Formats: sequence, C-alpha cells, structure tokens
Amino acid sequence: ANRANPALLRARNERASAAVDRREAYSGYLPRLDLNASFGRNYVGSQRQVRVVPVLDSSSTPPTMTYDQQEVWTPERNFADYALGASLEQPLFDGFQTTYTVAQARAAERAATKAVDEEALAIAFEVTRRFFEVVRAQRNLEVLNDTVRQSAQVVERAEALYAAGRTGKGDVLAAKVNYGSDQIHVATQLAALAQARADLAVLLGRDADPALQVVIPDSLSGVLPPTLTPPPTDELLALARRSRPALLRYAELAQAAQYGVKSATAAFWPSVGVQLGYTRQSPNLSGAAGVYGPLAHQHVSTAGLFVRWNLFDAGHTSAARQRATLAQEHALLTADEAEQQLSAEINRARSDLVAQDQSCRLAIANVAVAEQGVALAEDRLSKGAATQLEVRDAVFKLTQSRLTYVSARIDLALALADLNRAVGGVLSEKLP
Repeated sequence: ANRANPALLRARNERASAAVDRREAYSGYLPRLDLNASFGRNYVGSQRQVRVVPVLDSSSTPPTMTYDQQEVWTPERNFADYALGASLEQPLFDGFQTTYTVAQARAAERAATKAVDEEALAIAFEVTRRFFEVVRAQRNLEVLNDTVRQSAQVVERAEALYAAGRTGKGDVLAAKVNYGSDQIHVATQLAALAQARADLAVLLGRDADPALQVVIPDSLSGVLPPTLTPPPTDELLALARRSRPALLRYAELAQAAQYGVKSATAAFWPSVGVQLGYTRQSPNLSGAAGVYGPLAHQHVSTAGLFVRWNLFDAGHTSAARQRATLAQEHALLTADEAEQQLSAEINRARSDLVAQDQSCRLAIANVAVAEQGVALAEDRLSKGAATQLEVRDAVFKLTQSRLTYVSARIDLALALADLNRAVGGVLSEKLP
C-alpha cells in the first residue's frame, strides 16, 4: 500500500508540489536577468505631412532665416532594424516580504509532509482493518465448515436411530433441513470471503483479487494475552500532541498562515534594488556600426538604484492583509477543533479497547460452556434421553459462540490498532 495506494501517492505529489513552492519562494532573493533581441525591417510609405521647415528671407539685409509650417511629401523608404540587449535587476530590500514568504512556504512544505504521514497512518490502519476482515471471513468459514460436519454427523446418527426404530422420520428430515441450511451459510460466507479479499487487494493498489491469500497471525491463536490496560486519556492525548501527524500538520498550517499575514503586511514597505542595462541597436546586423560589432559602439548602458513604493493601489494591499488575517484565524480555529476531535477520538478508541478486551475473555468462557453443552446433548441423545432438536440447539449455540469469539478476538486487535493510530502510531511505547 505504501508503494501503490492512490491516496498516498496523491499526498506525496502534493508534498512535491509544496517543495516546488518552497524553492520558488527564494526567487525574491535572486537577481533577474533578461535578454532581449529583435531582427526586422521598417517600411514607411510616402506621406504628406505638415512640418516646420526653414525659409530664407532674401528681402532683408542681410538675408535672415525664418521658419514656417508647410506641407511636405516624404518618399517611401525601408531600412533594417536590429536590437540586442540585456538587463539585470537585483532586489535589495522588499520589507522582508521574501523572508516571510520563504518561511511560509517552508511551513507549508512541513505541513504537506505531515499530511503524507497522516495519510500513511490512515492507510496502515485501513490495511490492518481489511486484513483482519479477511481473517474474520476465513475464521468464520472454518467455524461454519465445522458446523456442516457436525450437521452431517447428526444426519447420520438420525438415520441410524430411525433404522433402529428409536426415532421418527421427522427427526431425520429435520436433521437434513438443518444440514442444508448450514451448507447455505457456508456458500454465503465464501462470497463474503471473496469480497473481503477483493477489498484488501484494491487498497493495496492492485486489481480486485478474490483469491488473495493472507497468513493468519499467531497472535490470534492460542492463549489470550494478559489484560490490556491502556494509559489514561490525558496521557494518551499528550502523546498524540507530540506524535499525531494531523495535529502537527494543523500547527504548521497555522504557522504558515501567521507568516502569510507578515508577508501581506510587508507590501506596505517600499522596495529597493539595483538595475543594470546594456542595449545595442543599429540598422546593420554586423560590421563596425552593426549590432554584432564592437561593444564600444551602437550601445546604451544604464545603471541605477531604484525605489518603488506603492502609495495607493485601490485597497488591494489592505484587502490582501485582511484575507491573510482571516486565513490565520481560520487555521487556528481548525487546529483547536482538530485537537478537540482527537480528544474524543482517543477517548472512544480507549473505551472500545477496554470493552473488546473484556468481551474477548467472556467469549472464551462462552465457547467452553457451549462445547460442554454439545457433548452433553449428544450423550443424552445416544442414551435416548434427548431429541435431535436439543442437539441442534446445542450445536447452534456452539457455532454462535465460536463466531462471537472470532469477532471479539479480531475486534480486539482492531481496537488496539485504532488506538495506536489515534495517538500517532507510537502506542507500543505506553503498553506493557
């Protein structure tokens, strides 16, 4: 699942995207270098224009030069136009906006990493749950198969007793009906097992595989371990505050929102930087006066210190700061809500673990009693002191007690896994 689960892969993609945003945030510290080039020709058609032209007044002594507006015609012409230039801009101060932007991006990347951890934790629990659902289905099938075998023996015994004249035909028919019903339960359980296997396969990032096999853990067999005594809820909550990725993620998002407010506020400060420029332009492409010629000719070089201060932008900067402040309040409220929900989640998971531990121990005792009941009913039947109905009832109760024990044992394992997930996957540090 860690390699192929789609939800986990999407979370990793989002973390990679956050890493790109973090690298991009450093661009505010770095210079910007632009290269510009153009190659073309200018075509100007003949034009009739009113221009100021010099006029020689020969009537005066000495003759004088005056100026007058006259209509003139300019012939059509065309000429090449080549340009090549580079400009460099290095920011020096931006009100610490880049500093806060970088800090915000780094906090967002850490939050994305915690989101991956939380998704992995959730996937691990879901894999555990679906794994145990397959185990549950397999164990239930084993119990039902045992019931079918017992029902078959009851049919054989009923037929033998009928042949000996010790019971009626109705008992034989009832035993066969019970046997058929038990076979139907087995067929239904086979379908449930196939569905559980397919669900597990999909979660692992594979196509549905009804034939998927799992190895039943040794912990589900044999003697039940000592009574589980989880730590108090307060201690578990303190552990979750240090280890649960979801809480740590919300804390990082709150910090990112705080830096977002500072970054938006920095826009009120002026920005200072250095600009350098070098541009070449010529109607010739090459040669002494060409754009690709000696660097000392056909060029314009500029250098300067610039200051930009946005004095009025129709309220955009103020609105951006207000939105950032509201986003910070939202992030803090979300973090508080998440901690409250986690407290309830831990309390529920802890109570469920204690209850399942008790239920499992009671289920073991019920199985032992039910087994004694079956043995007693069969003994009474062999002596003619009981009916098939009494044996069937004892077998049914044994089947139910076994199924209950299987579910209780698996629910106990799931309750332990659920509490472990709730505290961040480090519950083993707090259990004996």
